[in-house]
Amino acid sequence: MGELYDAPNQQAVGGAPPWEEGSGGAGGSEPAPESDSGTDLDAMTKDQLLAEAQSRGLSPANAGMTKDELRAVIDKG
Repeated sequence: MGELYDAPNQQAVGGAPPWEEGSGGAGGSEPAPESDSGTDLDAMTKDQLLAEAQSRGLSPANAGMTKDELRAVIDKG
C-alpha cells in the first residue's frame, strides 16, 4: 500500500502539511495605512471619507471639502 498521511491530499499536492505552512502570505510587507477602526483610508471615496470624519465627530468635515482636506482632518483626528 503506500504511506498514510494525516492530511489525505498532501500526497497529491506535495509540500508541507497544513499545520506546518504558517499563517499564509509572503510576510515582510508593510500593511496599507488604516484608520483607528481598521479601514483603509487611501481606498475610500470622498463620500466615505466624509462619513468617516463625521462618524468620529471631527470638524470641519463637510461636502464642500476635497478628498485630501477630509483625509487631513481624519489624520489629525
